[in-house]
Amino acid sequence: MKQKQNAGSIDSNSDSRVADHRDRFSGVLSIACGGILAGGFYAVVYATAWAPLQRYFLGHPVAVAATILFCIAVSILAIKYLAMRQQWSLLRRADDSALAPQRRSDSPASEFRSQHDAGYVAQSWSSDLAKLPRLVGHSQLVVRLREVLMRQSGRGTTKHLADDLRELSARDADSAHESFALIRIIVWAIPMLGFLGTVIGITQTLGGLDFSNGNAAVDNLKSGLYVAFDTTALGLVLSIVAIFLQFPVERSEQQLLAAIDERVGYLTGLHLPGDEAADNQFELLAQLCDGVRAAVSESLSNQTKLWRQTIDEAQGYWQQAHNIQSQSFVDAVEQTLSPALRDHAGQMKLSTDQNRQQLENLFQRWQSQLSGWQEVIVAGAEAMTRKQAMMLDQVDQAALVREQATSVLSLQQTLAANLDLLHETNRRIDDNMGAAAGQGMADAIIVLARAVDVMTKEVSAMKAKTGDHQRRAA
Repeated sequence: MKQKQNAGSIDSNSDSRVADHRDRFSGVLSIACGGILAGGFYAVVYATAWAPLQRYFLGHPVAVAATILFCIAVSILAIKYLAMRQQWSLLRRADDSALAPQRRSDSPASEFRSQHDAGYVAQSWSSDLAKLPRLVGHSQLVVRLREVLMRQSGRGTTKHLADDLRELSARDADSAHESFALIRIIVWAIPMLGFLGTVIGITQTLGGLDFSNGNAAVDNLKSGLYVAFDTTALGLVLSIVAIFLQFPVERSEQQLLAAIDERVGYLTGLHLPGDEAADNQFELLAQLCDGVRAAVSESLSNQTKLWRQTIDEAQGYWQQAHNIQSQSFVDAVEQTLSPALRDHAGQMKLSTDQNRQQLENLFQRWQSQLSGWQEVIVAGAEAMTRKQAMMLDQVDQAALVREQATSVLSLQQTLAANLDLLHETNRRIDDNMGAAAGQGMADAIIVLARAVDVMTKEVSAMKAKTGDHQRRAA
C-alpha cells in the first residue's frame, strides 16, 4: 500500500510539474505572440498611412507602449480561449465508462474490497487513469480526479471526500483567477499609460510655451493638449476592449471548472464506497461478516489454486515419465525391428526389380505381337482393298449380265409368242389335215416340222449361253 501511495504522490508531483511547465510555456508564448501581433499591426499602420491611425497609435511613445501591452493581453486571451476549447472537447470526449474503474479479479476478497475499501478502490482507479492516453490523462478533469483519488487512497476512507472536493475546487478557481492577473495588470496599466502620456504631453506643452507672442502661444497650447489627450483616449478604449474580451474567456473557464466539479463529484460518489456504516453497529457487523466470508472464500480459492498447481505439477511429472517410457519403448522397438525391416526392405527391392524386369519382358513381347498384328492388319487391309476392286469389277459384269439377261428375256418372250403361234398353226394344220389331201400338203407339213426343229435347237443353244453368263457373273 505504501508503494502505491508513493506512486500516487509521484504521479501528482509529475502532474504539478507538467502544469507549471505548461503555464511558463504559455506565458512566454503569449508575450512572443503579442510582440508578433503588435509588429503586424504597426506594419499595417505604416503601410496604409491613414492619418487617424498614425495620430492615435504613433502620436506618442506611450501610445505605442499601450498598444503593445494590448496586443500581449489579446494574445494571452486567445491562447487561454484555445486551451479552454481543448479542455471542453476533452471533457465531452471522456465518457463515464472510460473514466470508471476497471473490474479486477473476481475473487471474493477483491469483490469485498471493491465494495467496502475506499483506499483500495482509489488506488486501483488511479492506476487505471494513469493508463489513459497522454492528452486525456493531462486534462483538468483527469488531473482533478487523480488528486481526489490520491487523497482518498492516503486516508483509506471517504469521510473527508466533500472537504477535498471543495478544497480542490477552490484551489482551481483561485488558480484560474490568478491566471488572469497579468491581463488585469495590463488592463489597469493601459489607462495609466494614457494618463502618463497626457501628463507628459501637458508638461511638454507648458514647458514649450512662449508668451511673447500671445496668439501663437495659445495655438501651441491647443495643439499640444490636443495630442496629449489622445493617449488617454487610446488607453481608455484599449482597456475597455480588453475588459470585454476578458469577460467571455473568464466566464467560459468558470463554467468549465463548474462542469469539472460536477463531473468529479458524480464519479467519486458513484464508484467510491461510502462510510455511512461507521455509525450503524448492525451495518458494521454485517460488513464484518461479509469480510469474514470473503476471507474464507479467498482462502478456499487460494487452496484450490494450490491444489490445482500441485495436480498440474504431478500431471507434468507423470507426463514426463510417460514420455520417457514411450521413448524407451520406441527405441527398443527400433533396435529390435530395424534389422528385420532392413532385410525385408532389401527383399522387397529385389522382388520389385524382378517384377519390373518381367514387366519389361512382357511389354517387349506385347510390343512385338502388336507389331505382328499391325502387319497382319495392314496385309488384310490391302487384301480387302483388292477384294473390293474385284467386287467392283464383278458388280460391273453383273450389270452387263443383267442387261444381257434382260435382252434374253425379251427374246424368250418373243420366242414364246412364236411358239404359241406355231402351236396354234400346228393345231390348225392338224385340224386341216383331215380335210387336206394329196402329196403337197404332206410336203408342207414336213417342211414346217423341220423349221420347228431348227428353232428349238436355237432356243436351247441360247438358254445354254445365258446360263454360262449367269454362272460367270456369280
